[in-house]
Amino acid sequence: MTNEHEPNEAAEELDAATTERARRREAALRRLDKTGPSKRAAAVLGIGALAAVTAMTVAGSLWATTAPDMDTEARPAQLPAAQTLSVCSGVPMLPEGSDDGTDLQFSADSSDAVSALAMAAASDLAGNLPGTAYFAAETSPNDTPSPTQITESLPDDLQQGPPATAGTDGTVTNRAHFEVLSDPAADGQPVAFRVEPVGGTPGLAAGSTQYAATDGDLAGMTTAACTPAAHQHWLTGATTTTGTTSVLTVTNPSETNSTVNLAVFGADGPIEESGISDITLAPGQTQSLLVAGLAPSEDSVAVRVSSSGGPVAADIQQHRLDGIVPAGVDTLQPATTGSNVVVPGLQIPSDVESIAEESGLEGQQPTLHVASTGSAVSATITLRGPDGPVDIPSEASAIELAPGASTTVDLSDVAPGTYAVEIDADANVVASANSVAYNRAGDNEDATGNTAAVDTAYLPSTAPIRGETLVALPALADPESQLVLTSAEEATVAITPIDDEGRRGEEFSQELSDQTAVTMDDEDAAGYILETDAGEVHAGVLVNSAAGISAMPVNTVKETGSGLPVRLGY
Repeated sequence: MTNEHEPNEAAEELDAATTERARRREAALRRLDKTGPSKRAAAVLGIGALAAVTAMTVAGSLWATTAPDMDTEARPAQLPAAQTLSVCSGVPMLPEGSDDGTDLQFSADSSDAVSALAMAAASDLAGNLPGTAYFAAETSPNDTPSPTQITESLPDDLQQGPPATAGTDGTVTNRAHFEVLSDPAADGQPVAFRVEPVGGTPGLAAGSTQYAATDGDLAGMTTAACTPAAHQHWLTGATTTTGTTSVLTVTNPSETNSTVNLAVFGADGPIEESGISDITLAPGQTQSLLVAGLAPSEDSVAVRVSSSGGPVAADIQQHRLDGIVPAGVDTLQPATTGSNVVVPGLQIPSDVESIAEESGLEGQQPTLHVASTGSAVSATITLRGPDGPVDIPSEASAIELAPGASTTVDLSDVAPGTYAVEIDADANVVASANSVAYNRAGDNEDATGNTAAVDTAYLPSTAPIRGETLVALPALADPESQLVLTSAEEATVAITPIDDEGRRGEEFSQELSDQTAVTMDDEDAAGYILETDAGEVHAGVLVNSAAGISAMPVNTVKETGSGLPVRLGY
């Protein structure tokens, strides 16, 4: 049944709604009239502006271009690879003012002294050898270095281009170069060694110097690896007691002036009054000074060399006279600092005490030098042999150091052998080990009777070798060179020998067990290419000859052109 009243009711509701909307509109207009003409116009403009903005927004959403995707991750902006700079130690010399008499027994002169710079280089996979050159450093700031080329410079596209994976014909070519330069600096000054990059990375090259003499005040032998220039070096193991002369030499191999500051540390800590600051070195300049003038009468001195401006290299040449008898000559090279440091070579001879007593040189024995770089230190000392850790006397197994103090540890009671030394500390330390070799009375004595009764070999704590590392072995006085490798963990080192004609031999692998030190020698090798992926392998070289004993560290060339981190964005 249909309800006849429903349409009339709906119509009435619609009329009422319409009437209400009309009433509200009229009320709004009356309020607007009361605001005056200016406000009314502003309201109208506001409505128009709102409409315009709305229209523009709609239009923009229809026709705007899409913003491109951007990679805002920070990436290194590659810089051109730079040449690497090293300094090769000069010939040992007595300080100026020493007596140069005619009697060899009392003179620095020698009838058979020889010295040389050995240089080795290895190519990339396309057979490209890095360009290398050297020049003698000068004591005068007005002398302009004049480099002598050893291997030819490569074109820029080969120096800075991508690393080669093969030659232009698609075959892999491996080359090497070995050369011995006799007396590269006629006046005995240090020699700066420059190596150009190959394939955008540092060129693989290395150098070492050697001096040997069997008579004169500087009888003995010393070898030294060419030291990479840096803005800070630590040297430890210097002695300034009676009979020992230590000469610190700092060289600037760069093309920029260097300002050098020295800090000196002894048995009781920093020696504040001895510090020397603001030593200015011009490009190619070298300067030497006596360590005894900085820290007199000390058994163990550490020196920190810091520079601003151009990077520098530093070493300490040290020799000793026991009365009138030569008692060793050697070169102290920069050491690595850290809370755990490793000296990769220490040689303990047989019958240390009896030979020392017979030679009258009880004060010369195998010694470890350890210095704190700042804080008080508690440290433990362990030796690594070919079969693992080696027991040492309890009094030599632990040390305590005051802040900035330097001390010695007597290792003469350790069983004869060749070892690596590990120092594990609760703060940063720096260390070096002193090996000795004795001549019994009458052994190897020449006509002057002035043969050194003992010779020393200092080896500093070293950084682990990384990637490919090249070693140039000493080449004079028929040396017997032993390569010492040590690792805290199991590791494998690939070794490629290089002969004195620059020929590469067959690569072989040397396995290292954890906490061991192994030695190897090859009488035909003039150098080695070492390669490892392990992070805890340290390497050093021990050298023996008729003139004496010496040692030198093995240093990895560091990357110099890795670039600056740059982030793109807005």
